[in-house]
Amino acid sequence: MVKNSQKPSADEKQKEARLSWKKTLRILRYLRPYISIEILLVCTMLLGVLLSLIDPLIIKIIIDNVLINSNLSLLNFMALVILLLFIFKAANRVLTSYSYAFVGQRILFDIRHQLYQHIQRLSLGFFSRTRTGEIISRVGNDVNSLQALVTGTVISALTDALTLVFICVIIFFLNWKLAILTIAVIPFFTVTLIIFNKRLRTKSKEVRERVADLLSFFQETISTIRLIKAFAKEKLEGRRHVRKSKKMMNVRIEMSMLGTLAAAVTSFCASMGSVAILWFGGYLVIKGELTIGGLVAFLTYSGRLFGPINNLVDLNITIQTAMASVDRIFEYLDLVPEIRDKEDAQPICITEGTVEYCDLAFFYQKDERHGHMVIEDISFTIRPGETLAIVGPSGSGKSTIANMLMRFYDPTRGSVRIDGTDIRDVKSRTLRKEIGIVSQETLLFNTTIRENLRYGNKKAKDEEIQEAAETAEIHEFIMSLKDGYDTVVGERGVKLSGGEKQRISIARAILKNPKILILDEATSSLDTESEKSIQQSLYKLKEKRTTLMIAHRLSTIVDADTIIVLRKGKIVESGTHQALIENKGFYQQLFLAQFRETSGQPDPARRKA
Repeated sequence: MVKNSQKPSADEKQKEARLSWKKTLRILRYLRPYISIEILLVCTMLLGVLLSLIDPLIIKIIIDNVLINSNLSLLNFMALVILLLFIFKAANRVLTSYSYAFVGQRILFDIRHQLYQHIQRLSLGFFSRTRTGEIISRVGNDVNSLQALVTGTVISALTDALTLVFICVIIFFLNWKLAILTIAVIPFFTVTLIIFNKRLRTKSKEVRERVADLLSFFQETISTIRLIKAFAKEKLEGRRHVRKSKKMMNVRIEMSMLGTLAAAVTSFCASMGSVAILWFGGYLVIKGELTIGGLVAFLTYSGRLFGPINNLVDLNITIQTAMASVDRIFEYLDLVPEIRDKEDAQPICITEGTVEYCDLAFFYQKDERHGHMVIEDISFTIRPGETLAIVGPSGSGKSTIANMLMRFYDPTRGSVRIDGTDIRDVKSRTLRKEIGIVSQETLLFNTTIRENLRYGNKKAKDEEIQEAAETAEIHEFIMSLKDGYDTVVGERGVKLSGGEKQRISIARAILKNPKILILDEATSSLDTESEKSIQQSLYKLKEKRTTLMIAHRLSTIVDADTIIVLRKGKIVESGTHQALIENKGFYQQLFLAQFRETSGQPDPARRKA
């Protein structure tokens, strides 16, 4: 029988070892800004180790020199030494704890901030392919594990390693025969580490993936709670939660059992070692080669010898868990944004506001194996102060065209130009500052109305904020609220109606005062009455601006200077509303279909006649 699984070759093992070494060096770079505090931490840790190893020697002196010889003056002196030792230990513990906490939290801050900043620089394609819960898991849980590796794990490993070295030196000084017997047990612990190392790392990575999956599930169900309740699917979602939770629970149990098994093996080795030392040490005492105080001190040291080794075994679980998180964090940090500025990119300065789409095509790559052409052969021009509207069925590529102007995506072929300059040649940040957008999904932060409005212009004064609100016809409503502009709108503006949120979005765009404006189905989520009341605000917003409108309701774009009709990613018609109606093409079909669905409207064929 031929087995499918193959053991890794020597070259693969060597490559994996090199990668692990590189990752370790990369992690340790986070310590660089705090090297002085790390040196202090190592010094306090070293002093703590030395202070902790004095106790058994004091016990030996008390037994062999104080109790046996009835030396009262030496007893008084040793009591004073023990008191001073307790004081030094307490002071050292406080200093070590502070240094550890400071460095640990600073590194945690640095890593999380770097990861957050990098995620913000990633392109929209990344967010459309990645679950929100997965991102939250990496920024939260995985960063915490990495912080433990960089600080706690390193310091604990150094402490335990130094403790082992010092104890080995001391026990050889006490009795070399017993020392050899004691050290002979250590290889069993090393074998245990080697056996469990790989399985622990694999299992810990699986734990992280299960946690991320569960967080994604929570995020999804919370954000769609209205839909769940509307369809009475609480029990269904409860069963899904049980399945996912059980998977995570089972993996965690397996992880825990692996760690427990490793600890049990080492604990058994330590117990056998202690029994052997007690038997052989008693034999040496009877023969007169070792004092009673020496045996007690040796037993104390041997117990402390196996303690650090057990800690290293437990530490191995932390390391493997953290290394799985390291892989996940560095996977994100190594992602290269699909949309990034050229090295010689210059800030854009829009003087006129002419927008040109030149032979544009875009292929959407869903993953490595799947993708499709969204738009193709798109060419048009919007002159300064004009409004161009794009209409078409869902999935025809309307929003993709708007996203291209913001450079959320780069075209597969062709270019988008503003005042003759390819937007790929300018800095994206300056480009987006010059463009305002009011979208179908009104995004508000869980803060005050004032702060939501000021997001369009952080330097805006209260007078300017009020003026923008008046232009958007939302000022009177805001003032009718108990806290006025200081009213907190709730998460995603849940305390406001759709029309109120949309007016705030319009006022925010007015405050930004952009040269170019994108209205991406800005009223499609509103009822007809709300839409009519907001149209006046939109007219004021469009004044003297180059405007690109994405429209679902065709009644909102009858006054556009040019209307482009998309079908299956291609332009099939273009012209004014009246010309397209008279052309009796696809646009007229769309318009008449909407007209028949809406009662109480005049004959569209006669509008603007």
